[in-house]
Amino acid sequence: MSSLNADRKVPTLPSSLHKYGSPLSGSLRSEESAAAGGVGYEQAQPQPPQSRSQGEYGSFKSNSFSSVRDSPSMLGAIGVDPKALELSKKNTEIVIRPLVHTPTVSRIFSRVEPGSLRGSIFTLSSSAIGAGVLSLPLVMKNTGLIMGGGLCLIGAALALLSMNMLVDTADVVLFARGATGGRSISYSELVTQILGPNWGIMLEITLVVYCFGTIVGYLLVIGKAIGGLCQAVQIDLPSPGFPIMMAACLALPLALFKDISSLALSSLLAITAMIYVSMSITYRGLESGNLTGVPEPYFRFGSDFCSSATIVFFAYNCHVNIFSIYSSLHYPLVSRMKKVTQRSVALELVLYLSVSTSGYMLFHGDTAGNILQNFAATDILMTVGKAGVATALTASLPLCLHPARENFYLLYYKLTGQYKHDALESMNTPLLNEKDSTTIMQVKATKPQASLAFHVATTLCMMGGALFLALNVPGVSVVFSFLGATACVIICYALPILMYIAVIDQRSVLASRSSVLCQKIGLLTLLAILVVIGAISASSSLMQIVALLSGKES
Repeated sequence: MSSLNADRKVPTLPSSLHKYGSPLSGSLRSEESAAAGGVGYEQAQPQPPQSRSQGEYGSFKSNSFSSVRDSPSMLGAIGVDPKALELSKKNTEIVIRPLVHTPTVSRIFSRVEPGSLRGSIFTLSSSAIGAGVLSLPLVMKNTGLIMGGGLCLIGAALALLSMNMLVDTADVVLFARGATGGRSISYSELVTQILGPNWGIMLEITLVVYCFGTIVGYLLVIGKAIGGLCQAVQIDLPSPGFPIMMAACLALPLALFKDISSLALSSLLAITAMIYVSMSITYRGLESGNLTGVPEPYFRFGSDFCSSATIVFFAYNCHVNIFSIYSSLHYPLVSRMKKVTQRSVALELVLYLSVSTSGYMLFHGDTAGNILQNFAATDILMTVGKAGVATALTASLPLCLHPARENFYLLYYKLTGQYKHDALESMNTPLLNEKDSTTIMQVKATKPQASLAFHVATTLCMMGGALFLALNVPGVSVVFSFLGATACVIICYALPILMYIAVIDQRSVLASRSSVLCQKIGLLTLLAILVVIGAISASSSLMQIVALLSGKES
């Protein structure tokens, strides 16, 4: 019995209630009572009528509501007084979230509103589904039909794991803030608060690389789509790179605007075009595809395995948008946000498996890195899809350049010391990567405005650099593989794992030391494997690009 208790982590009052400023559940209190020799928690530590933790977290015994039926949820309708509930995190979710059950049919056919569960699922899914889906059939070609499907499943599992780790990490930070702190947080804020400002700078560099690389990939897809359209209407192009240059020239005036809120509709247009193309490829695969003659083996582990895996990583990337969706969610609870991530990943998995399998069944060993290149110019269904993709991605280029430029500004001002913080108020919240409680200042960042000349020069350099790479890169699959190996490994896996490890002790206060240690070792092992895959894929992509630029490849 003594050995069992020795292996259990029983937090004391200063390390749990005082340090984290959050009410503990009844199970934790009972364990503390047992550790104290059977003395009740209330007897050992008399509580004032209104404790500090209650003030921060929010007590149910406030006089904000005149009657039981005026409660923020529908507890009053079933005769439950929220003021009589014991203060705990679980009961808080009961009070915040309505308990009235809406019939399934009504929920399915009701209007999809911003912040609703279905609206959040669609938003998160649409932020992941992009031009990367066009390279997924190549994954099947490189790795085999069964292993390619397995990679899609593994990618979905890793994406869900990392997104849930981000949600859990944010929950620890927001719960520690209490009512005195803000209830919304961004990816950059979370990284800076938990891992430190240097990691925040690394995140900004990664975001610049990711957005810049996405512009290069979009230009390549636009060039092939316009080339297919011109071939369908029998128009001769001056050069293969002419559509790419035309798309860059059309997007440049829009990219110069500092406010791009008027272009928000282009994002919806882009996702609509990609879904149409995905459904068209699936339809063609079901209509004309066949498994006869599919190259064997169905499991293929070759030199292209790592590149194929990072293409899958890129396809599931939507982690930066999680916190904006989380903060706008009706009843922003961890359980509801995890429903959003689970169902979004499930939708993406079904779509990706359909597109990759259908494209590979159609063209087998001739499958191209951009599946649109495989369809004939006489295919009206796919020609319409090419026109939609070209139009939508051209309009979306400014939406990719804007965050790249803003993160570059932020990085430049931080490195030059022009980025200042004005303290608003202090908040006695622990730094999660420190042993002792520390006062954190809630700050308001003051960023200087870029001059017009600097703004124009930065935009021209970014668009010109992306155009140069798009005209010289071997194919879009190389770009998506490189981004998946670098930016996506950092944003989607490395940072979520490191942040989760930093707060795992706070989340597992009742777990044994051995189980927490096993979790940390398992996560670090997974991170090491992903980093090795990313390094191999990134080096392979860079070698292809450098060889082409140096004239060693035709």
